Parts: sequence; C-alpha cells; structure tokens
Amino acid sequence: MALGVFILQAGIGLRASVPALVASSGFFAKFILLLLLAISVYTWAIIVERLRLYLRVQREDREFLAAFRAGRGEAPPVDRHPASVLGRLARVGERSLAEPAAAGSTPMSRYERAQRAMERSAGDELARLEHHVGFLATAGSVSPFIGLMGTVWGVMSAFLSIGAQGSASLVVVAPGIAEALITTVAGLAAAIPAVVGYNHLLTRLRVISSNSATFVTEYLDRRTEGPVA
Repeated sequence: MALGVFILQAGIGLRASVPALVASSGFFAKFILLLLLAISVYTWAIIVERLRLYLRVQREDREFLAAFRAGRGEAPPVDRHPASVLGRLARVGERSLAEPAAAGSTPMSRYERAQRAMERSAGDELARLEHHVGFLATAGSVSPFIGLMGTVWGVMSAFLSIGAQGSASLVVVAPGIAEALITTVAGLAAAIPAVVGYNHLLTRLRVISSNSATFVTEYLDRRTEGPVA
C-alpha cells in the first residue's frame, strides 16, 4: 500500500512540472505551442534586428546633421554615413538641384521640385525601415487568441475525460485543465513582447520621420536661401 501511494505521488509530481505537462499534452496542444514558439522566435528576431538598425540610423543621422550644419549647408560625403536617412535625402536633393532648369523655371519651382523629390525619397526610406514591423502588431493581437484556442480545446478534452471516467474529482480534472492553461500562458508570452516591441519601434520610426521632414526644409533653405518666388 505504501509503495502504491509513493508511486502515485511521484506520478503527480512529474505531471505537475511544466515540461512534463507539455510532453504529455495532446497533438493539438503541441501544435499550438510549436506555432506560438515560432511566432515568438520570429518576433524577437524582428525586434532585435530592427532595434539595432534604428539605433544605427539615428546615430548616423545625428552625425550627418552635425557635419552638415558645421559645413554651412554643404552636405558631407554620404559614404561616411551609409545608414543615415538624412544622408540619402541630401543626395537626392543635390541631384535634383543639379538638374538643368527648364525654360522659364523660377527659383520657387526649382525649390518645390527638389522638395517633392526629397519627400518621395523620405517615404521610400520609411517604408524600408518599416519592413517586418507590421508582423509585431499581428503577433500581438493574434497570439492570445491562438493560445485561447488551445485552452478551449484542452478544457473540452478535460470534460470528455470526466465523461469517460465518470468522475469529476480534482485528480481527474486538474491535469487536463493545467495542460489547457499552458497554451494561454504561451499565447501571452508571445503577445506581450510583440506589443511592447511594436510600440517602441513605432515611436522610433516617428522620430526618424519627423527628423526627415525637418531636414528637407532645412537642407533646401540652406542650399537655395529659402523658397523665394
């Protein structure tokens, strides 16, 4: 009798651990957990890669802007700041201003042409920086529901076990409910970093966008002495 009690307690302790619950879960629950793991890994990869890129862009933008202002309107070589968005905008503006003026064109039309070219380039640069960031919003909103789907499936399986065994005791219900709740935890674990990362990266994108819009006018004012008619 004592040996039987010991074996029963050992089995309960084994199933009480999270790895054991995952290992003993059904096929559908394991599929949900693997799917959430893949989402989480991809989410973290995007966060780390984009954050490193944005930090580099912002650092080189500051360096380029400081060199531009120190040069009294003369843009420094873009090769020194390869990741700088402002450097690319300055190169586009320089090319636009260097194009031969059409017959009858005015300084104002020349200014506006360069401004439109730089604004288009800024839009392209921001679109490039936003690449993959939208997935974080999708992961943050979908992952909890994926985990909830696994939870509902696990609870349904627990009720089926109650019907099959004819008992609603805690020993019968608890393992199935615990397995079901693991998918909920996994869904939240995948969603929370995605939401936080998305909001943080979006804030940095807005700063880069604002700096780009400000630089367009500053660059053209310095290079053309303002949008005079």
